[in-house]
Amino acid sequence: MTPMLALVVLTCIAILSFGVYAVGYYGIKRRPVLRSLGLTCDRWLPSDVAIGLAIAFSAIALVFVSEVLMGAISVRPGTLTWASFVPDVLVPLALAAAIEETVFRVLLLGGMAVVLSRLRHGRWVAVLLTGALFGAMHLGNEGATAVSAVGTGLGGVIYGVAFLATRSVWLPFGLHLGWNLSQGLFGLPISGHVVPGWFASASIGPDVLSGAAYGPEGGIPGMLARVLVIVLVFVYMKKRWPLGSIATLSFAPDPKKAPSMDARDALRVV
Repeated sequence: MTPMLALVVLTCIAILSFGVYAVGYYGIKRRPVLRSLGLTCDRWLPSDVAIGLAIAFSAIALVFVSEVLMGAISVRPGTLTWASFVPDVLVPLALAAAIEETVFRVLLLGGMAVVLSRLRHGRWVAVLLTGALFGAMHLGNEGATAVSAVGTGLGGVIYGVAFLATRSVWLPFGLHLGWNLSQGLFGLPISGHVVPGWFASASIGPDVLSGAAYGPEGGIPGMLARVLVIVLVFVYMKKRWPLGSIATLSFAPDPKKAPSMDARDALRVV
């Protein structure tokens, strides 16, 4: 068994174990399981996805411009058409983001956060551990290096922070989809993969700037963009929940503390 295959097997075991634990925990505590897992459909869903897309697109646009200006990449017109956008770009990237967010955030991070909840900074520990694992799981991709694993791991940290802070999968989904989609549209590699875009690019400068075949996560501009994204995520969190805590990643109210709509209606009737 190769080291990469062993990592995949152990990760699958961890995802299943922590996911089952989280579901069992919420069930025993008589808490709303789907809402507690972050699988909610409420009025914030459209805005969370839209804000995630906007933040990620803005960050990658800056990466694209900076890499062009520094001579790290050459750019030519891409092959994307309106007919190919949905089947060749949007659907596969949205599906990949949905699967990874469900697996790494809802199941793995959700369960690990419950297990480590008694620690003072347990939620941060869970975010950092799952982020590191998220980065390591991409080491088998085309052009992957230790540096790109760190860059991808930072993405895992961003999505983890967004997930625990909002107690919902939709902001991290929007961030994840926006990051990958904007890379593809600007003609940049997406963790070693290439899709049709507005532009097509080729790395002609130092790999430390472009990330080479792996993409922006393997270069300095991409790393800095990750930092910008997490800052903007916290700005959004503080705007939405001014009393939230970055130290404990406590922003959105716990589902168990929020009365149901039926309960509020009953109180009004009384």
